[in-house]
Amino acid sequence: MTDCLINDPAAKRRYYRDIFLSTGIYMVLLLISVHLLRRDMVSGPWKYIVAVMPALPMFMVPRAVIRSFVFMDELQRRIQLESLAFAFTLTALLTLTYGFLENAGLPQLSWIWVWPLMGFLWAVGIAVAKRRYQ
Repeated sequence: MTDCLINDPAAKRRYYRDIFLSTGIYMVLLLISVHLLRRDMVSGPWKYIVAVMPALPMFMVPRAVIRSFVFMDELQRRIQLESLAFAFTLTALLTLTYGFLENAGLPQLSWIWVWPLMGFLWAVGIAVAKRRYQ
């Protein structure tokens, strides 16, 4: 997420509302999806629909993040750009390296871990960039 670099109070409230709403809906749908799938309550094509159901509200997140950039000043945008570049390139390097290690026998990891890794590295990048520009 874009940290709290939005100066406009209304825009900040809208950003947090969109993020928390999408995350809340995601968590509810995730619980429902896991419950239905673990108990084999759905089959056929419905099984795939129920499996991806939690991802649907997360499509609100890119819109909220991109819209928040409009309300940032140039320094805040620069901090975001640097932190995103850091997160993107380090995530690519780590996932590529681990992919090679899987060829050597390490267990195969699920793709579901890529976004948490990138999100964590984005937050680290924001902290480092904010400190540098203080």
